[in-house]
Amino acid sequence: METQLKENKLDLRDYFAAKAMQGDWAAQQEENGFFCHECTDETLEKFAAFYYRMADAMLKARG
Repeated sequence: METQLKENKLDLRDYFAAKAMQGDWAAQQEENGFFCHECTDETLEKFAAFYYRMADAMLKARG
């Protein structure tokens, strides 16, 4: 996994952000809300920033 991350130029922060995003998207249901196909770039950038904030918190918790 580590080699794969380096080859794709991903670091642990990117990995954690991607996992947070993946989990969020997988858990979405119509009754709790879901991403629309018409989301603006601004909205998507806000989501991306949120997942990186989550990744930063995960890295901080690791110590």
